[in-house]
Amino acid sequence: MRTPGLLIRWTPLLFLAWATWRAAGWLPAIPVVASVVIGQRRPTKASAQRLEVFVAAGLLGVAHLLDAPWWALLAAFGYTVVLIAVAGVSGDKVLVSALVAFDHLRYPEAVDAGTRAAQDGERRRRYVDGAMGWMVCARAQVMLGRPKDAAESVTRGLELLGKTRAPEADVVGVQLHFIEGELRATRSDLAGSTRAFRTAIEAATRLRQRVGGFGMNLTAETDHYRDQAALSLAWLDMLRGHLAEAAAGCDSVLEAAGQRQDLPVFIAAAATRAGLHHSVDERDDARHCIDAVMTLAGDERHREVILTNTHVAHLVKILALTAFEVAKIRAADGDYDLLVEELTTLREMGEAAHALNVVQATSTLLADVALVRDDATEALRHLSVALRQPFTDPLADLQARQVEAAALHADGQVDRAVSAADEMVALLPTIGAPEVAADGYGLAADIAARSGHPTIAVTRVREAVRNLHLLSGHVGRLGRRRGLLANKQSTFARLMQILTASATASQAGLAGIEVAEAQREDTLVGVLSATKAAMPPRLREVADRADEVRHTLAHATESARAGRLGGIDVLTGKLRDEHAALTGQLSELIGGTFAELYVPTPITGTDLLDRCGQDGLLSLTVTDSGVTGYAGHLVCRVPGELPQIQEFQLTGAAATTVDQLRSGSATGSAESARAFGDLWAVARHDLAETLLPEQLRKWLRAGPGDPAGRHRLIICADGPLRTMPFAALPLTDRTALISHATVNRLPLLRLIGGHATEPSPRPALLGYFHPELAGAQRERQLLKTMHDSGEVDLTVAGSRGELLDQLATGRHEVLVLATHGRGHGLEFEFQFHSERGISSARLLTARIPRTVLAPACYSGADAGSDATGMIAACLAAGATEVLSGLWRLPDGPTGRLMSHIYRGLPSGAALRDIAAAAPAAAGVDPTRTNPLAWAGLMVTDRKSGLPAPAEESRQKVHLRRSAEAT
Repeated sequence: MRTPGLLIRWTPLLFLAWATWRAAGWLPAIPVVASVVIGQRRPTKASAQRLEVFVAAGLLGVAHLLDAPWWALLAAFGYTVVLIAVAGVSGDKVLVSALVAFDHLRYPEAVDAGTRAAQDGERRRRYVDGAMGWMVCARAQVMLGRPKDAAESVTRGLELLGKTRAPEADVVGVQLHFIEGELRATRSDLAGSTRAFRTAIEAATRLRQRVGGFGMNLTAETDHYRDQAALSLAWLDMLRGHLAEAAAGCDSVLEAAGQRQDLPVFIAAAATRAGLHHSVDERDDARHCIDAVMTLAGDERHREVILTNTHVAHLVKILALTAFEVAKIRAADGDYDLLVEELTTLREMGEAAHALNVVQATSTLLADVALVRDDATEALRHLSVALRQPFTDPLADLQARQVEAAALHADGQVDRAVSAADEMVALLPTIGAPEVAADGYGLAADIAARSGHPTIAVTRVREAVRNLHLLSGHVGRLGRRRGLLANKQSTFARLMQILTASATASQAGLAGIEVAEAQREDTLVGVLSATKAAMPPRLREVADRADEVRHTLAHATESARAGRLGGIDVLTGKLRDEHAALTGQLSELIGGTFAELYVPTPITGTDLLDRCGQDGLLSLTVTDSGVTGYAGHLVCRVPGELPQIQEFQLTGAAATTVDQLRSGSATGSAESARAFGDLWAVARHDLAETLLPEQLRKWLRAGPGDPAGRHRLIICADGPLRTMPFAALPLTDRTALISHATVNRLPLLRLIGGHATEPSPRPALLGYFHPELAGAQRERQLLKTMHDSGEVDLTVAGSRGELLDQLATGRHEVLVLATHGRGHGLEFEFQFHSERGISSARLLTARIPRTVLAPACYSGADAGSDATGMIAACLAAGATEVLSGLWRLPDGPTGRLMSHIYRGLPSGAALRDIAAAAPAAAGVDPTRTNPLAWAGLMVTDRKSGLPAPAEESRQKVHLRRSAEAT
């Protein structure tokens, strides 16, 4: 409260107290203290308490001033005590009886007594008392499963509070708004629930400002409900899929409740936080939260406080929150017997406390456990208990119907299962919870596919994917997003299986593209591309320092191994510590708050196909990898036809080929490279038949109608297949894929959509050519010759600083990095002679030209999957087409290929077209030559569609002439 208000309110009281003390000594202190005690024990009597103080002090003061005899003073004092008793106790009998009935779980009696107390308070204009009566009614009606009556009681209570401006009105108002928020949440009115909880928090804040430190325990209960409201807001955020906001809300409640030692709220917040950790696959952190709860509950002092100060129904609710998170841990450990025992005990406690929502939830969870154990009969028995409850929560109703549909289908009751799934789907739009909706649509799709309704199954799969997109868009940090995707891998695999089983539906292939695009691990390519305008300002400084420390550490380590520096463990230890700290800062800058800016929007398969234009499409996703091989699903699209989805499996020599490419063992030495060539000769036809569907191979073999032309094929390959040399896969005994098509390797399909720019007749090149690499120097000499002939405008950078300065000018169209590459992710860097290199993180802050030629070892191995992978960094910093290396590239063959690529740059052709023509121009036979010697150069191109016919013809003529000249 502001100072003028305090003076106006308290000055008369202090003046009268001073006057009576002057006249009567300390005698008035007795009724004053009594009044304060009563007022503090009944906080809603704070207004009446002030009147009591005036009456008590005034009567005694007047009696003393009149020099009344002792019996008059005694009578006045007795009258004062009676006034205090009447004002503070007798009027509360009905309200107290309502509270007692509620505490003893006699909810019908609490409703009756609360109604009488509310009506009596309104009649006597004691509006705070009346509102408190309606509050008791609302709580009891909630426990009885009568949400409509409870909502009406809350409304009437808030109307009474609107008639008074007493500060204690906020005490009751906080609780009424909290109940309102809970009721609106049960009606799936998430926006209204959020408003109610925020209003409760505002009322608590207002009360603390008004009473300051004079309120004593007036604000203690209010703070409790304020934190509960804040925790409820975090729960609503989690329900909406806004996991980052939910985590921040939980953390703030944990801190506040811990400081106040509000153990019930602290335990509830810790359990909610554990649920958030489980959502993003942070299982160790979830266990830590549960362990903290168990430690508190195991302490005798804390347990006594919780049992003494917490209503039984609320205590059971807190236990349920904790038990449900413990259930996830038990299920992960396979300890189902103990899980069933714990859930059964919790359900019995819920029945004893009339906590209907706990009974519903535990029964549903017990049914789910029974399904996991293949006991459909037991599941249906538990569901009968859940479905007998008067549901007040659509979310609980939905979860029960979800398990019911699965149980009925498992029990062979297909028709009833289909009906239950339809009822569940009808409820999903009313919930507003992306994760729940994704699981629900996925289950409904599975049932539809198994019951012979493929079209319905595909429609529901697409709905599930849209909700998964909404969920992943608000996870927050990079680590959490990847955790969520990892946690949903089984969901994605199941959706793919449903689509494969429903392949006869016309939209199955489109849905397969959407599922594959939603589950790809490399979403940070999209993050960086979508938020490149908001690069953290400190990123450049931290990246520069990290590059310097990495270079110094590598030099010191190499010198120590060579024996030139002796023992320098202390120095290298400090450098490693600093390097680790800088890497952590980069992770925070790029994968932390920066990543939270990225909100991917659901994208339809139709939109993606439109962006692809007349290009063919092949999307491959590995859903299972083990000792015996790899299994997954692929979607292919031939222009003019609908996409098709099918399963694939790689075993034997084909799986070994993938393993060696993925691990890098194929390029470990000249001997291993030769051995891989022999393995490739054995496995290549099997790989082609498995990874290239017959529909696609037929289209590729047919040719585009122009003998000198090629088809254009976009390939998105995930996980172990990222390093697969698709260009080398045979189409016939005498031709390979590269003979018929140019290949565009995209890490994400949603990246495509850029438009080709008008080519420059003399492209401006900026290049760094490592002076100790013979191949790089030959490339430099070739480009110098082309520069002298007027074909290109070449600028050679001799150092790291010079290269960065030239990039800052923005006048170049092509960046060439002919040097070594090492590291991966944040650690990947292009090396410079005798100085620090340029890391992927540093490239993010540079002005990258539209074309990047980076034929360095492993520069494209991650296919843009990491937050600072080379491809991701270049695309985010301005590039539209990037050439990179899939593995350790051989110097000589790579140099010859690059020479032909450089000669094609003045044509204005797309980089992937130039790269596709290079092997033939270099005399490579793609069906006989080891792919490690020529297929390691990968092109990523964001541009969509085909060039205009006239422009395309000019490019082909130039490429043909270049080949003839060679």
